[in-house]
Amino acid sequence: MEGKNWIKRLDWGHLLLLIAIATGIALYLADAIQASTRVGNLVLILPASILGLLLCLVNIAGVFKDARNRPVNTIESEPDKPAEPDESLFERGRPAIMLALFGIYIFLIPRAGMDGASALFLAAALLVNGERRPWFIVAYSVIFAAAATWFFKSILPYPLYTIFI
Repeated sequence: MEGKNWIKRLDWGHLLLLIAIATGIALYLADAIQASTRVGNLVLILPASILGLLLCLVNIAGVFKDARNRPVNTIESEPDKPAEPDESLFERGRPAIMLALFGIYIFLIPRAGMDGASALFLAAALLVNGERRPWFIVAYSVIFAAAATWFFKSILPYPLYTIFI
């Protein structure tokens, strides 16, 4: 009897969101392929789309697995309660801060180059997320920004504005 009722225990909101994301990725990929099948057009879109679709499939499988493994008597009867007020204002605002940092990063790319803007963004993101070791912030930001910039310069068919690399 328990094996047949697992459909009632599905997290339908999560499942529908994953299906919507996968549909959006598939439609974007189909549109990109229809526009041009040249390697230069699909060099980033195709691998990212495949990765995104695979991640959606893994998460959808997890939703089904959770529904099958959840005991029958743990179905939530009352709505989720709001978060406890023990979080600080900074903790609650961290996603907005990260979004603002990303906007600044996009703004800085044409001015400070891909390498400089990436290093600054990574350093600021590490600080916002609690990293306090200055040597680690500098080393990680510079090394990762250099590696990512070098990688993108090597695979993109058009020049990438940089300052150091």
